[in-house]
Amino acid sequence: MREDLLVVLDAISGEAAKWPGLLSLALAVFSLLVIARLSILDFGHCYRLVRGLRRGGAGAGMHSVLASLLLLAFTDGALTKRDRRTLVRRTRLRMEHELFDPMPDFRWPLPDDHPDRGVPEFAPERGRRGRRLARRAHHARLRQWRAQMRRFVAKEGDWTIYLDNPAQINARMAEVQRYFDILRGEGIEEGYRDHFLCAVEVSSGFIAPLHLLTGLLVEFNDKWGPILRAFDRDAMDYEGIAMGEASLDLRQIQMFIYNCWLLWGPSIPICGCRQWDARYRLLQYGFGDENNSIEVVGEAAAIAAQLHKLAHAEVDYDRACRSNGENDAQSRPLEAMAVPANVLGQLRLSGSLHSEDGRRVNALPKAARASWGGGQDERPVLFISGIESEASIKGSLKREERRYGRIALDDAAMPSRYYSAYLWVGFVLLGRAGDAWRPLSEILGKSSQRWKDFVPFFEHGNLADRESCAFGKRQLAAKTVAAFSRLVEGHPPGEFRHRFAFACAIDEPGCGYPLAHPEWGGGPSMRELIKQALRQSAERGDPNGRRLLEENILQFDHFDGRPGHHDYAACQLPTLVAAHYATFDD
Repeated sequence: MREDLLVVLDAISGEAAKWPGLLSLALAVFSLLVIARLSILDFGHCYRLVRGLRRGGAGAGMHSVLASLLLLAFTDGALTKRDRRTLVRRTRLRMEHELFDPMPDFRWPLPDDHPDRGVPEFAPERGRRGRRLARRAHHARLRQWRAQMRRFVAKEGDWTIYLDNPAQINARMAEVQRYFDILRGEGIEEGYRDHFLCAVEVSSGFIAPLHLLTGLLVEFNDKWGPILRAFDRDAMDYEGIAMGEASLDLRQIQMFIYNCWLLWGPSIPICGCRQWDARYRLLQYGFGDENNSIEVVGEAAAIAAQLHKLAHAEVDYDRACRSNGENDAQSRPLEAMAVPANVLGQLRLSGSLHSEDGRRVNALPKAARASWGGGQDERPVLFISGIESEASIKGSLKREERRYGRIALDDAAMPSRYYSAYLWVGFVLLGRAGDAWRPLSEILGKSSQRWKDFVPFFEHGNLADRESCAFGKRQLAAKTVAAFSRLVEGHPPGEFRHRFAFACAIDEPGCGYPLAHPEWGGGPSMRELIKQALRQSAERGDPNGRRLLEENILQFDHFDGRPGHHDYAACQLPTLVAAHYATFDD
């Protein structure tokens, strides 16, 4: 075959030598046809997409970008495809993979995070020889990377991006945001530019029916100035606090612990009330810490079914690891608040789920819309209830040709598990209005400033281990009672002018409706644990604990779930926080 090919090439060369003008004309015509075809295929958009995403890294030069695109155009048959979107979509496939596996870059001396940094042969002190060997290793890695990228795009039907944990998505959030910004700015594929074309499968993380309220997210550092100015303003407002010289102290304490709790990223439970009642439901999917989490979004019924299955699979797994043949382990509930899972879905940003047409907006829970639209940073989302099929990459836009994502127990997870989060409980500062106790902001006619009433207490806990979770909740209960005991200290009996109403907790929404997934509550509730700690304090003879109990300074029945009586419930906190953030520029 090789010899035949050489004969043909010799013949062509001989004829070309006889007709040089004709050959030049043919090449010119062919080049014009290729250029015209590339123009039809939106080559310019593809060029700017690749160059914009590689900006500041390897392969950002004009020649490198052109080489990548021409390779896609010629080797994948984009030039001959009838659908003009083929090159755009092939380019998007390639760049979505590059977002999480960037082109290897050579710098000398090797940077500290370079995989070859510790190789003795590549040490800077080896001089030119070390540089030459390091560059040779770089070229080998680059060839391997290019071959891998070609395989990804050439595969038919499975362009899945495989990641180890959800932290990798957060780590590339700036690049993911840039990708979507370029798609919007270039006007690329309206209706298909708000999500990845590739499915994303994350092999290990922790799933929980929680929602990260806010916190130190991807771009939060630039907000510290407004936050601190708002804190300074609010911490000096002690109007209506009837504690004499200690009034300013109480306001300073309340605003500090509220801001500290809020800015370090608490998660709220998902309940069964209308704030969360929608076609889609959200879950938290994190690695290491809740503040390093993403959202999993899907049809409510599918989410509920998969969570139920996951909980029972986890109990079966835990029973096998811990029961040691004990019969009583057969009836033990989950008692953890997060379990290890792998997730397959479609990557998009939270903003894309609340800025589309009204039908889609109404499919999202009201609490999530308030959270994502309340001045917080956009969140990465894995959407599991619809992933574009391979047909959409080839040009077909049939919406019914979809596959669905999944949430499955991570069987490879270690028996000892770690997923940290704030265990928290919230109380509301009350003042007396006639014969009734009411939130202080309501008495002052400042109901729009409800965050000044909210008093949270929190304890870092491990949601993924039932013993550690139970320990953390009991520690939080003891801390809460001790804090209120200290607050009433020094006030004569019957003279403490305020009350504190239990509002909500990480395991209790407080709106009068149960948790949407009660088996994930983590054992005894914070409400019951605080009541128990309060009784124990009084029984031990602590005079302040006895006052809290006898004078009903801690009220556990103030909010009864009736409409209009749960403005401080967990499901209302996104609205409260949004109102708080809206005052940062005041």
